[in-house]
Amino acid sequence: MRQLRTFGAVLAVGALALAAPAPTLAALDRVETAIPSAAPQDDVVSSLVKLRAPLPEGVPEHPAACDWIQFQRFRHRTGPADPTSADAVSVLMPGNLEGATAFDPLARNAIREAARRGKSLEVWATDRRANCLEDPTGLDLLEATGDLDAATDYYWRGAAINGQRFAGWRRDPKILAELGVEQTVRDFHTVLTRELPDQAWREQHVTCGGHSLAGGLLEIFAGWDFDGDPASTADAGYRQCAGFIGFETLLDIGLTSNDPPKVRALAPLLPAARQLLGAPTVRALRAGTISRHEALLGIGPETMALMEAVAIMAARDPNAEATDWLRSIPVSSAVRGYYRVTGSPTLGDYLAGNRRLTDLRFTYAGLLGQMFDDNASALSVIRASFGYPVGAPLIRNRLPEQVFGLPGLDLLFQRGRVVIPRRTRPQPLSGWANYDALQGSGPGAAPIGAGVTSPASEVTDAREFARIMFEGPTNLVESWFPTRIVTDLAAVATGDRSGAFKAIVHPHPTRRKPRFVVLGGDGVLRKSGIGALDPHIVLPGYEHLDVLTAAERQHDGQPERSSQTLVDFTLQATTPR
Repeated sequence: MRQLRTFGAVLAVGALALAAPAPTLAALDRVETAIPSAAPQDDVVSSLVKLRAPLPEGVPEHPAACDWIQFQRFRHRTGPADPTSADAVSVLMPGNLEGATAFDPLARNAIREAARRGKSLEVWATDRRANCLEDPTGLDLLEATGDLDAATDYYWRGAAINGQRFAGWRRDPKILAELGVEQTVRDFHTVLTRELPDQAWREQHVTCGGHSLAGGLLEIFAGWDFDGDPASTADAGYRQCAGFIGFETLLDIGLTSNDPPKVRALAPLLPAARQLLGAPTVRALRAGTISRHEALLGIGPETMALMEAVAIMAARDPNAEATDWLRSIPVSSAVRGYYRVTGSPTLGDYLAGNRRLTDLRFTYAGLLGQMFDDNASALSVIRASFGYPVGAPLIRNRLPEQVFGLPGLDLLFQRGRVVIPRRTRPQPLSGWANYDALQGSGPGAAPIGAGVTSPASEVTDAREFARIMFEGPTNLVESWFPTRIVTDLAAVATGDRSGAFKAIVHPHPTRRKPRFVVLGGDGVLRKSGIGALDPHIVLPGYEHLDVLTAAERQHDGQPERSSQTLVDFTLQATTPR
């Protein structure tokens, strides 16, 4: 019965840049490259570490970049260059549709907090293999030069950049069907064991963690037998970590009386689901009869490239108008579907198909906010709280509350105070007020967003959110997220232990070490009524992404609590007991 809980969470919870290594890297096994950053915490440095780890023989043709795995390494500028000389290392796995840079603010905040306590902490954010499939050429040009026309022409109009042309959005690379749970946990294991080769050191100094969907992956990693001998445990996943920490996720998952009745009601379906989710699903993915990459309500590779372009422009020229550019892009039906779901203020408008995001006018900062902010985005799993729309009259967006409760949509659309600009003629321009600018000016002035939000519930800096969407060789999103990961997770959740899953032999593995979870008070788990089964803290006002992206200093001058919790837990778990 414990697998049922995993099954429900895996299916519902979830929100890339590895160009092919240059020929001169072919003989190398490890490459580390510094990443310049505009982050305000300039005493924390980051680098991209690539490890050569060829995929198994016989897999479909793939770019050379797919034979490498990578992670983003964060450390204090004055800290030791050798990670084994640090007091602790925290290695974190991103969630659904999410890349390594999602952890950037959390990592920087935590490292500075540890330094204030006299401790050297490193934070590593892993990237999954599928990021090797992204083509960042146009976005890199936009980031470097601000040439939006050239980037748009490259991705949507067939134009070349330095003789290279984009391969198109309609592809569904065959290699994705092989990038499932087994490859993911083995890659995480490779990062740990190759970079930190002493198992005893790892077990005393490393905390392992993950966000959202990664909680299920982390539990599987912890229970995995890596040497093929279940009787030996030094190789087991849980023996590679001093403790486990989750962000907006569940680590040790079991069915309890706190589960919603509709989750418990799925129990009779488990045997049939197990038959469907095993070999038949893998065959369908390999044949291409099921999409090999995930596109959540239109948020697939094309939409994510569009979002990244918006973020770059929001960082470069936040108050410039995005309207004409957005309307001019010859996007696919998938992106038009995203425009429809994000531009419809009611279910009736969505079903009628008469409202779209492109009907409205936005600055680039306003458009980024409409896509991701907790008071603007209709989709709960990609929300952070970083301000409020200004400049245009607003109406309540009732679509999320009207579809909340429908099967499979509870964690995608959640009740909340969500607004959208009113469609009028002439249409006013909608801009953005940052998280720390909501307090009204002048005696007796009402805060911006009064009645919908409050300064106390806004925790992420909009400028920093834009930065982590694009900065450096990785980014916040994972454009080609493999469907195989989700179907494998669901198969494991239903009790499948065939094939590679025979290696999952250690029950309740995260309970064998200290474990802790950080939950957002407005996050998807709390709002969906999924009870926390792990020791946890609830952070008021935090959304699903805020646990990773919240600003180091909050609007009231208080320190950020998610990163403090990471430091508290890591230092406690890595202290010899």
